[in-house]
Amino acid sequence: MDFVKKQEGFTIIEIIIAIAILMIFLFAFMTLSTSSIGGIFGAGEKSSALFDAQRKIDREIDDGPANGNDEVPLTLKFNGHELPITAKEIEIIYEYDDHTGTLYYYYPVD
Repeated sequence: MDFVKKQEGFTIIEIIIAIAILMIFLFAFMTLSTSSIGGIFGAGEKSSALFDAQRKIDREIDDGPANGNDEVPLTLKFNGHELPITAKEIEIIYEYDDHTGTLYYYYPVD
């Protein structure tokens, strides 16, 4: 007679190791998800701030060229050629989160 039983199933050590490995992957996934979601919301806030700044520039352009700042000399360079022009500058400062940015727009004057 054979008194040794045939063992089936997993030992408690194997189960603990499997759970530990699963927790490591779960923790890594949660950390990655959290930072990705934060980046998505930050990008949305920046896009919204830039959209508002662009709307302010459009309003200033619609009000006419007299609302621009002083005239600024610009030189456009392309294919080895230079084209000097005089332009007015519109400067809009926008804020999002803890950041501040500046959006510039130049339009030529006669």
